[in-house]
Amino acid sequence: MLQKIKQELKEGRGLLTFTSLQATGQALGLIAPLVVAKFFLPELFGSYSLAKMVVFFFTTLLIASAQTPFVVFANQERAKTGKINKSFSVQCIFLILSLIAFLLINLVFSKAIMKFAQISRTDLLFVFLAFIGIAAKTFLNNLFMGMGQRIKSSLAGLVFGGATLCLVLALCLTGKINLRTVFLIYLISAIITLVVFIRTIDFKQLLPFRIDKEHFKGMFDFTKWLMLGATAVYFINWGDNLVLRMFVPMADIGRYNLGYQIFKGVVMLTFIIGVYFLPFVSEHIEDSAKMKNYLFNKRPKIFLLGLVAVILLFVAAPYIFRFFGEAYRDSIAVLRILLFASIVTLYNSFYGAIFNALKQYKFMQITVILQLLLNVALNLILIPRMGMCGAAVATVVAYFCRAVAIEAYFRVKLKRLLKI
Repeated sequence: MLQKIKQELKEGRGLLTFTSLQATGQALGLIAPLVVAKFFLPELFGSYSLAKMVVFFFTTLLIASAQTPFVVFANQERAKTGKINKSFSVQCIFLILSLIAFLLINLVFSKAIMKFAQISRTDLLFVFLAFIGIAAKTFLNNLFMGMGQRIKSSLAGLVFGGATLCLVLALCLTGKINLRTVFLIYLISAIITLVVFIRTIDFKQLLPFRIDKEHFKGMFDFTKWLMLGATAVYFINWGDNLVLRMFVPMADIGRYNLGYQIFKGVVMLTFIIGVYFLPFVSEHIEDSAKMKNYLFNKRPKIFLLGLVAVILLFVAAPYIFRFFGEAYRDSIAVLRILLFASIVTLYNSFYGAIFNALKQYKFMQITVILQLLLNVALNLILIPRMGMCGAAVATVVAYFCRAVAIEAYFRVKLKRLLKI
């Protein structure tokens, strides 16, 4: 009994440390755009948000979609050989192809992107630099997770978020803040992070480069399904802007995105749970006792803590938005509505690691696509009638419906596979 208690405390400290570092890093990254909103008029913040939408579309499609396959395959490879060089080699190929694809798309569709975000051609160049920075930072985080160094991964995120916030504050204090300098910050922050952590990387696990056809095929098959799902998730997170752009002025897009920015930060924090437990669940997916402990002991405690935090944020929303002035007052209602979706996301986050470990990614991506279609349909119906709040309501309904589908599938099919 004493040994069990010690193990529980040890695991709790590990999760607490990882979560605290991840949360702090993401919070710093979240605060940076909020500071930008303080110094931008709603119209300019709308352009900034739409330009970021372009960056994060390709980050999601080309970089983030490869994260889970890399972590799963790398941890399985490391358990067998002590190295992750095959997984790392595939990940490097994905990164290079992503940078090339983003550059070509920016060249071909430059006029459409500039018109959509109301930015200049020079601004678009800085958008590309921002993509390079975010891609490099994401690659480094994934690398540490694949090497089983979760704390180091969270520290890298903390350095990146801290550097971003410090640079934004420096620009504000010197009066140099504008669209171009804000996007340049992402590249500079990534360089700072790489310089800090380059010496801590264990290259013995990564080298020599080796392209294994079967390994590449497995990771690519996993990734292509996640690309489909990740694209759908992206449009769930950012697609409201496409419909809003059709019906509301740029200032309202800025106001909506300020509320959504805080909601997205909350959702990103819930993803920490899945990221943290993915290596553990991948390794012990066939151990029914550990899966029971994960689902019926750890999950309720963490969910209750997160629920309390969301309720506090709901109550504090009017006081938080005083910082931004009357121009952003309508963002309060947007955030409060969206927080109901964050509760659903928190509950779902515990299933993500299990579905990925069992390679049930096809079902997960199908549910994401259905969520996207529902969200778009509701946006087209509700935004003309309710404006910004219509987009928020559509998001909540779509998140809830996907949660119901995942819960039903887990209870009908996966519980017996886990023998719980």
